[in-house]
Amino acid sequence: MTSVLYILYNADASVMGKINYGYRKLIAAKGKPACAACDITHGGLRLDETKGWKAIKEQINQEGIEIKQLHRDELNDELKSQAKGARVGLEVLVIGVKNSNNDWIKSLITVSETFSFHKSPESFITSKILAVRKKNPLLAEYRTPVRAKVLNRDVAVISSYKHVAQILEAPAISLRASAESAYEDLMAPFFPPPNLLLSDLPEHTAMKEHWQTRMAGLSGALRSVIVDITRKHFQETLHEESVDLYECMKSLSWKLLLRIFIAGADGCKVTSAELLKYENLQEDLLRGQFSLFPVSVTTSLWQSPRAKGLAARKELQALFKTHVERSMTGCPFAMRDADEKADVANHLLLFTSSLAAKALASSLTALLLNIYVFPYHQPNGEKSSLAREIVCLQDESQRDALIRSIMLETERLSPPVVGIMRRTKEDVILESLQGKGTPTLVPKDWDLWMYFVGAARDPAVFGKTADSFVPRRYYDLAPGPSETKEGFAFGTGPKTCLGRDMMRGVASLVVKSCLGIPTDGSNSNRGVRLETNADDIPTGVQAYLGWQQDVEPMVWAKDMKQLPTQRPKKAVTVKFTSSPL
Repeated sequence: MTSVLYILYNADASVMGKINYGYRKLIAAKGKPACAACDITHGGLRLDETKGWKAIKEQINQEGIEIKQLHRDELNDELKSQAKGARVGLEVLVIGVKNSNNDWIKSLITVSETFSFHKSPESFITSKILAVRKKNPLLAEYRTPVRAKVLNRDVAVISSYKHVAQILEAPAISLRASAESAYEDLMAPFFPPPNLLLSDLPEHTAMKEHWQTRMAGLSGALRSVIVDITRKHFQETLHEESVDLYECMKSLSWKLLLRIFIAGADGCKVTSAELLKYENLQEDLLRGQFSLFPVSVTTSLWQSPRAKGLAARKELQALFKTHVERSMTGCPFAMRDADEKADVANHLLLFTSSLAAKALASSLTALLLNIYVFPYHQPNGEKSSLAREIVCLQDESQRDALIRSIMLETERLSPPVVGIMRRTKEDVILESLQGKGTPTLVPKDWDLWMYFVGAARDPAVFGKTADSFVPRRYYDLAPGPSETKEGFAFGTGPKTCLGRDMMRGVASLVVKSCLGIPTDGSNSNRGVRLETNADDIPTGVQAYLGWQQDVEPMVWAKDMKQLPTQRPKKAVTVKFTSSPL
């Protein structure tokens, strides 16, 4: 006999039961689902189960566990007794587990986690919001916020540049928009606060200043290490007939992040086995965080991805605490004060997360495709590549300026994360767009979903080329504030990502290493050539890169994976050679 996982619905199986559930679903109060199990398995008012639930159910079945999904009028006396004894209410998700001997391993319990974010936001945006705008050209022109209801949460989807900047930069709104409450369920269990990601203003300001002091000079001290790691990584790829570019960049990103934040410039005696353990645990944590079945269940035979993720977090916290306690010479963030050590250990969990590694991999994948594969034409019309254009520039400052411009344009069009959330602590007013219409009121306790991909392609800011990759868009602009706005890959305002300048420095060194450009007086190498057929890159991926315009949203969604970070769904295979450009 196999183990059994019970999931109980707060609805009856009869026709009248379904009608009753539909009515209760429509009038349900915010944050109080009529049937949480229905939202997980059927996505709300649907007769068929979602693809996501079918996938996780198959995974659980493969572990030798049977799943029984029961309505209220299908419960036998034993289950009714269990429910009554545990005092559970079926308005929340109710689960229970029996082992192969028919003994209860986990009696029926309610699960308090909310599920507002586990309904894929990118699917919601592409299939609903963009469809609405297509039918309403005026909305598309002025990018008016769209109000929606997602799993009983009131949501305002923001896709105008002006509004995203206003929410993140203007004190009158940024102080009223909370990251901590918005990510209470998705992030906080895996990256326990206080930390830079989840702290709100004004507390975040002092924390960030403290970390800026800690990290000052870190990337500079590691420049030669970053270059060495990158060169060795690409030399290893020369033996491969073809590689998945994103997976190749993810492997490099792990090497770089773990060296920067754990081993430091001198390696501080951290073994490769220890670094691999950090990586594997962080991958378990991320799978749990974005699991299609966002419930913690542990039995002797099976552990849900969320439970594995939470267990990985605890083990990582212990490892980071031990690592920081060593305070070895050469290690970054070596601290003497106990409180400082605890803060460093807590942030190392964040800095070396799988989410960070995948974000860097996403950025590097898009950047290298633009540099090597983008169909670039010289002023005389001759077909070339940006890689050749960069290498042919004799002046170092011109090379740096062009690399920086390409990098900023890549960030604008292809940010690793599609957007971020905030939850309003008070009513907020968003200014009218283009001087037309009335201001938008977003009431207290609403979720603001800021869609970076759309906002950074706002024609009101970037004109007719808003959707196009323009390599020299930022070429003649000095770093810092300028008339030509940057994208939101690292956010903006007082909560701009602490690692923005460091990661841009890393990306620039990776590009120079690939192209064989000397750095800080180091000898140049031959570099590498990246070869692939641009025509084989799916249309949705080319739209994501800004190579093609007027691509239907659902084509983009079909070709791109957007959670937890953006990357092509189908591998973009390339071949690296040592041939000169």
